[in-house]
Amino acid sequence: MSDPNDLPTSMECPQCNTKMKSFWVQSRNPGIDVELDRCHSCGGVWFDSGELEVATGRTVLKSKSTSDRYCPRCLIPLLNSELTAGVAVESCRSCKGTYLDSRDMDTVTRQKPVKPPEDVSFVCEACGQRKPFASAQTTAVGTECSDCFSRNGRPQLSQAEKERTSTFGSFIGWLRGD
Repeated sequence: MSDPNDLPTSMECPQCNTKMKSFWVQSRNPGIDVELDRCHSCGGVWFDSGELEVATGRTVLKSKSTSDRYCPRCLIPLLNSELTAGVAVESCRSCKGTYLDSRDMDTVTRQKPVKPPEDVSFVCEACGQRKPFASAQTTAVGTECSDCFSRNGRPQLSQAEKERTSTFGSFIGWLRGD
């Protein structure tokens, strides 16, 4: 397994090779924040080792055949895997990270959360301040607080961007327990 200090700080999305951006969420365990990485192009989310379980209460049960996507950390082929409740995802045999594409995120968010979160928050992409997720607005460039979203104006999104942001918005609502 890789030393966490050796992991790349900038990652490309396993699906579309776009640079992923990090964001913070409070996990389902009060007082524990989790830094996740999201692709703003295709809507996929990368969970480093242990983050999936801490953030969502789900674990990778079994890994099967090799995927055609590569780990953004180790740059080796990902494995086709399965989460609790039968959700198909991809995981890395080396760093133990897990990738959920927008379809996987949609499947996970349709299922009831394992445990409702306490006080979910995020760091606004525009002002850099920690804000409650109740004020989160998903944009084509990231997640902003409602103040920055109002101040910066509402960007015009393509239909594909609207679908990606609504899937991510569903994930955030699922984390909040909405």
